[in-house]
Amino acid sequence: MIQLITGNKGTGKTKAIIDIANDHVETAKGDIVFLTDTDRYMYSLRYQIRAINTSDLKRGTEANVREDMLVGYIYGVLAGNHDIESMYIDGAHRMLGKDVSEMEHFFLDLEEIAEKTDTKFIVTVSQDEGELPEYLNKYLG
Repeated sequence: MIQLITGNKGTGKTKAIIDIANDHVETAKGDIVFLTDTDRYMYSLRYQIRAINTSDLKRGTEANVREDMLVGYIYGVLAGNHDIESMYIDGAHRMLGKDVSEMEHFFLDLEEIAEKTDTKFIVTVSQDEGELPEYLNKYLG
């Protein structure tokens, strides 16, 4: 399952995803992972949440992480811990350096991973709900 947190830049998506992840600790039966491209929010997350900074995935002079690298990394994290119940991803579009309209394959891969591993993904998307590409509508609500 994939759930989106939408809104333009500066509308509080990061605070919202952190609050949701922190609240989830109380009811979680498995482990929680939080992926982002900065260490800035590490101390805002409860200690029970595994925070991972994806900026280490960048190679050489590349400004962004490649999509296949991020998907492979997500598979690897899940393969290393079968107890992961949910994964929060703050700013996948920022990590990949892509507009949301160019990320359909990423979300299809994420959907496949969710089905195979029974993991819930909560992802921030920097775009208002009414402006989202049509392929993302199935992840709303």
